[in-house]
Parts: sequence; structure tokens; C-alpha cells
Amino acid sequence: MGALGSAVALVAGAGLGWASAQAVRRLEGRSGVVASGVGLVGAAVIYPAARREIGSGVAVEAAVLAAAAALTAVAAKADSATGRRLVAAGWASHALFDFLQGPSDDSRLPGWYAPVCAGYDVAYAARLAA
Repeated sequence: MGALGSAVALVAGAGLGWASAQAVRRLEGRSGVVASGVGLVGAAVIYPAARREIGSGVAVEAAVLAAAAALTAVAAKADSATGRRLVAAGWASHALFDFLQGPSDDSRLPGWYAPVCAGYDVAYAARLAA
């Protein structure tokens, strides 16, 4: 995918992420924190689930999944403002993971997926933390 295609994918993902976080922010108290955390765990499971075969990268992906689950558990027990900020930090860090992960021959994910996901993650984190 070229630079223009990546930029379009990033912006499209950001729009979706902002809209999703806006919807979740309407949930009261910890419900929004838990919903955002479950979404983060879902985002973390996509990369290992899309692998064609178990390879060396799966250990990193498993660690990211475990970290997302642990962060969600901690955030769900915190007060809602703190929990929301914790999960927002998790979404922001997942954007970095998307950037570093990128497309791989071992993945079933299309080349546009990582930039869409990174844009989504950054915008979701920004709106959730606001």
C-alpha cells in the first residue's frame, strides 16, 4: 500500500474510532470502562487469530493480548474516570503496536488493516480520555 492509501486508511480509522468512543462514553460509570476494555481485548486478539501458522511473532501478540486483559481487569476495578484513562492508554499503546506490526506474510490481514486500526486506536484513546 502506498503512502496515500495508508493516509486514507489512517483517517478513515480515526473517524471510526472517534465515533465508537463517543458512543461508549454515553454509557454510565464502569459500563463504559468495561465496554472499552473488552473492545481493546478484541482488538488485541485479531493479530494472533489472523495468523496463517504459529510463528515467532505470536509470542509478542500473546503478550499484548495478556496485557490488554490485565489492563482491562485493573481498569474495571478503578473509579470510572481512572479506569477510562487506563483503557485509553491501552488503546493508544495498541496504536504503536499496529504501527510496529504492519503487514506480514504470515497474516491473513490485508495491508490496509494496520493503518486503519492505528487511526482507530489513537482517535478512540483521545476521545475516551477527554
